[in-house]
Amino acid sequence: MSNLAPSHAGSRTRHRNLGQIFAVPLALLTASLAGLIWGLLDDGWTDLAAALLLSAPLLAACAAWRGRG
Repeated sequence: MSNLAPSHAGSRTRHRNLGQIFAVPLALLTASLAGLIWGLLDDGWTDLAAALLLSAPLLAACAAWRGRG
């Protein structure tokens, strides 16, 4: 009869503290807010920089999605 209990010997989980868990989401939040504010306050080349900052969460999601496959 086989053992039905899951084996944790090959698990890929790591123990992380709160700083490690929320570091990337906080960086993405900061980039998004900076992009929104910068885009509203100034015109010209800063609009491009604001658009790049606002695209950071989308790029991070795409990178995470590609990394899972």
